[in-house]
Amino acid sequence: MPTKRLLCAVTILILLVCNFGICADTPPINSVIVYYFHGNFRCVNCHNIEQYTKEAVDKYFKDDLTSHRIVFKAINIETKDNERFANEYQLYTKSVVLSLIKNGKEAKFNNLTKVWEYLGNKEVFQQYIKSEVENILRSFDR
Repeated sequence: MPTKRLLCAVTILILLVCNFGICADTPPINSVIVYYFHGNFRCVNCHNIEQYTKEAVDKYFKDDLTSHRIVFKAINIETKDNERFANEYQLYTKSVVLSLIKNGKEAKFNNLTKVWEYLGNKEVFQQYIKSEVENILRSFDR
């Protein structure tokens, strides 16, 4: 009998955790996902885009990351399970995409096309990421 209660409690806990967006593949009901999309082959610039993006999000949105209001994900779009992203976000190269999740559904997304333009200047690049994430976070208030 105690085993049955323990199993029931664990099941309920898992369901609650997943509903609040703490499960790895389930974003919170209201969040911003910062995606970095890449392929199998990754050049130095591709690695830098991921690194600069991750650093900017870590630096400027630490509390939002901790609370899972912002989630960073690096996704290989050349794997079978992730090929759909190329069509959904009209990707033609390695990209950073911000996805606004409202009430558990994507409300809008923004492909940050200037990452390649700003790649030569890490500070400008990271300010661009910061500004774009701040802009999409304001959408929660609308």
